[in-house]
Amino acid sequence: WLRFQNKCFLFKGKKNEIQGNWSFARSWCREQGGELAIIDSQYENGRIANTELVSIHSRAELEFIRNLNYTKNHHIWIGLTRDRNFGWGWTDSTPLGYVNWAPGEPNAAFHPGEAAEENCVEMYPDGRWNDNNCMLQKVKRFINIRHLPSLI
Repeated sequence: WLRFQNKCFLFKGKKNEIQGNWSFARSWCREQGGELAIIDSQYENGRIANTELVSIHSRAELEFIRNLNYTKNHHIWIGLTRDRNFGWGWTDSTPLGYVNWAPGEPNAAFHPGEAAEENCVEMYPDGRWNDNNCMLQKVKRFINIRHLPSLI
């Protein structure tokens, strides 16, 4: 885990580590504490820490995450997904403010022979985002995020 501001990030998918499609990545993150809040140490100080696929809210955060991609030439899944009713949103329910789409994206392309539309988002090595098929079988790396509790 690496700390940046009030979050900790865990990069998964290095050689011989787990890798997978967007659904696998989200499931793995949920197994680590997922979208449902984890209450640390049986309500210790009432602090809550969530684990989720990464959401990106600033250019500085984007650059930090890009630097976690150790080879700089792999695409990584991020926690942005499209809901037919509500548009694009982060899986941790934080507001979508900062965006960094690649030119022409999102394009919601449908490719013949694929079972789904492009409803999930990958980050290119240059930091720009592309909507892609969530079930894409091409192996992707991903970044797990844990929000640190506020110190009040």
